Amino acid sequence: MGNNLDIARSGNSLSDVAFKKTKIPAMKKSQRALVIGASSGIGREMALWLAKNDWHVAAVARRENLLQELCAEFPNCMLANFFDANATETIAENLEEIVKQLGGMDLLVISAGTGFLNPELNLPLEQSTIKTNVDGFTAIANWGYHYFKTQGSGQIAAITSVGGLLSTPHGPAYNASKAYQINYLDSLRKKAKKECPAVTVTELRPGSVRTAMMKGEGHFWITSPSDAATIACQAILKKKRLQYISKRWKFIGVLLRMVSLWR
Repeated sequence: MGNNLDIARSGNSLSDVAFKKTKIPAMKKSQRALVIGASSGIGREMALWLAKNDWHVAAVARRENLLQELCAEFPNCMLANFFDANATETIAENLEEIVKQLGGMDLLVISAGTGFLNPELNLPLEQSTIKTNVDGFTAIANWGYHYFKTQGSGQIAAITSVGGLLSTPHGPAYNASKAYQINYLDSLRKKAKKECPAVTVTELRPGSVRTAMMKGEGHFWITSPSDAATIACQAILKKKRLQYISKRWKFIGVLLRMVSLWR
């Protein structure tokens, strides 16, 4: 579930290039979004949706050719940046440079993630999931919160998963990492309420989304990446706290929460 098990993943392998940038033409003042994990799936469709709706977008991921194709569709309002979200020691520096190119930031979208069906509990696969979904995610979200707090306003929107509400023997690290993201975002939201109410934190919680990385069988209520992006972006504009994708997955979310309380 979510953005791998039916994932929108930013790449298949680690890039040797930590960060590479492209220039963006001079632009008039407009809302500006940084979308991380924009090379495919939900992240790509969200970047397109924002560009179509007059946002200036910095698209970030590891797969250079896919980002170039994406940005070619809106050359006057999109720029591509390539870096490895797993290189946590350089994330803050790289994102600062990207935002400088963009001319500021009003919205940070975190769509990069990974996950594996791992019934054999292969440790390298579990560690790879944790490195991206916990270490990389935390570095990006932490940086984004500090940026918006200093600015005095802004919005963080991150793709989690309904999978974070349950446990499974088929992908322990994936489900656990999504539970971590859900709780981390909720903690940032509570922190912002005390420290800077103008900073909004929006959790986007997909059920089944049809991407190239969808894993396993028995999926239902499947949403296309394009429809998922529309639901997500509309929730962002409304500054919602939580949005299930699609909305019917809210019933599953409530049910899973009730089950967890009864255990």
